[in-house]
Amino acid sequence: MKPQEWLETAAQIGTHLAESRDALAEVRQDVLGGARTALLLYFRSHPGKSLTPHQLEGVAAIRAWARRIRELRAVGWDIDTLGAGAGAPYRLAVDQLDEAVASSEGTLESIGGTNPTERLIEYLVHISPWPASPQQLERVAKTPTWRQEIRELIEQGWLIQSHDDDPEIPSDHYRLANLEA
Repeated sequence: MKPQEWLETAAQIGTHLAESRDALAEVRQDVLGGARTALLLYFRSHPGKSLTPHQLEGVAAIRAWARRIRELRAVGWDIDTLGAGAGAPYRLAVDQLDEAVASSEGTLESIGGTNPTERLIEYLVHISPWPASPQQLERVAKTPTWRQEIRELIEQGWLIQSHDDDPEIPSDHYRLANLEA
């Protein structure tokens, strides 16, 4: 193969990789919301396991996936890098936030998202198994109609519980009971 042929082939492969990542991002956005939520769900479903950068990039479906991991660490998630260099795997050391961290102002303020539903699911994923108060949910959703957004998430298959489902949950509070949707 000639150098110019290789360059053209590599450019085509790069284009296909970018198109694949964009397609993954569209589906991820529709199913889970943002890349940070997707990464946190993946880490939480594999606690203590070594996860490769390739896996994490695929789950995030963005090139800046490592930045999202730094953001998760800033919230309080104990995510270790197992080694040095670009290919070093990552591991979630503890599978849930301490209750004080989960209910902290910093966790509330860290929530991103383009719409109320996306912000609510990200917050509930962060704090699970701890319940969220109506005040916290309204702040995160940035809308007084957050209860409708919770109903939509339940209709999408998220196992979100209230006091009606579990008497141990305080009245008017909600929690994500299962990390699977």
